[in-house]
Formats: sequence, C-alpha cells, structure tokens
Amino acid sequence: MECRAVLKLPSRWAEALVKSLEPDNITAPPNVRVECRSAGELVECTIVVDCREPRDFLRLRNTVDDLLANLKAALEALESLET
Repeated sequence: MECRAVLKLPSRWAEALVKSLEPDNITAPPNVRVECRSAGELVECTIVVDCREPRDFLRLRNTVDDLLANLKAALEALESLET
C-alpha cells in the first residue's frame, strides 16, 4: 500500500523553492519518493511512501515535516533578500 501526501504552497518564488529542495529529494530513502514541481506561482510536492508497516506512516509524517522545515528556511532566505 502507498501512503501519499500532497503539499501545495503559493509563492512568487515557486521555481527557486523547488530548486532549493532538489538536493534533499535526491537523498530520500529507497521506499520514499519526493517529487516537487513549480507551476507558475505554485509549489506542489508529492511524497509517496511504501506503507507496509505502521512505522512507515511515521516516515511519511517525518518526511512532510522535513519538507515543510526546508521550505520555510528557503522562503525566509528569499524574503530576506528583499530587505
């Protein structure tokens, strides 16, 4: 069974945010897929985890938490360039 989470974030820096996440997505564990793309001013990230055991649900949640933390850090860095 697959567990899936989709995150959508509107941002004028959508393309830059997606590029900032690329290194993290490359090193995802084998049973975790993270795909992020930008469409105009929207970041859309899909996280898919092979959920065969209860702990895999936690892996999905932890991956979402990591992704949100990385998005927040990248967004704050981009916003600081405006000041």
